Amino acid sequence: MNRLWLTFLLSSACGGVTGPSPAPPRWTPEACLHDEACPFLMFGSHRGVCGDVVEPENSLASYLACARAGSPMVEVDIRVTKDGAVVLHHDADVLRVTDFEARFPAGTSPKVADLTLAQFRALRMKDARCVGAEVDPLRCQGATLDELLDATAESGLTFFIDYKAGDLSAFIADVQARPGAERRMLFFDANLETLARVHAALPGMALMPRVESEGEALALLDSTTLPLRWIHGDPPYVKALAPQLKARGVRLYANIWLLDAEFIAVIGASEAEQRQAWERRVKPQLEVLVRDGLAGVGTEWSAPIIRGLYPEGWGVTAR
Repeated sequence: MNRLWLTFLLSSACGGVTGPSPAPPRWTPEACLHDEACPFLMFGSHRGVCGDVVEPENSLASYLACARAGSPMVEVDIRVTKDGAVVLHHDADVLRVTDFEARFPAGTSPKVADLTLAQFRALRMKDARCVGAEVDPLRCQGATLDELLDATAESGLTFFIDYKAGDLSAFIADVQARPGAERRMLFFDANLETLARVHAALPGMALMPRVESEGEALALLDSTTLPLRWIHGDPPYVKALAPQLKARGVRLYANIWLLDAEFIAVIGASEAEQRQAWERRVKPQLEVLVRDGLAGVGTEWSAPIIRGLYPEGWGVTAR
């Protein structure tokens, strides 16, 4: 054997030659959505608001900003226009977040269900950056579900689907048209008939019903044949309910409005004050909820939470 090669082998065996350390393994958001063994707290950023870069809610710019911030999941509010387009919008009407009144004559209905897709697209978000002829359509224009799925296809981002209203078959058709898209979604609804219809058409989509109490959650699991893997509840009964759900292979998701309020209170404060709010008030409360068994949260501040809990990035397992 070549002496130089032998020296290399012996040196490597004794630790004399070292290569670059392998990257730590990472859980993908999609895998975590479907696998109860995932060790990471899932974040669903409300309406695409992540707490760092502020973009108009439910805009493509907001969801892309969340993906860049490392958020594993975003909440998507779904409605259907008059001509059957599935769009991203929270309220029943468009008055709060768009310039509808400046663009349409009095007497025109501002409800999403009464607008065509062309009319919906003609609106601009109420944002100082959306004034004038030259604006960024990703930020300033309403978007469709199709566009969201296409824009985030390479990001690995998953979606908490909050289906507000409209023809459910339009939503189902959009998802069916994109193979694999259903695996990126957690469909939330309090109506079991709606969940059953979604499951029949999209069996690979994760389902999550809403419950108001520990007893309601357990009764639901005892009575339904749907393959539920998530339950949406509230922080006050996490400690009592989460262990019982875990024994059934079900995880608990909750909104953390009170913790969001802690961040909102210091949004205009200095970086040091914001860091102090995180360390002294938000992190301790969040860690208690996680220890009690909370597996997913809806929040408007996923970016700072990820930085605080997972400095190596969400989904990176410990070495």
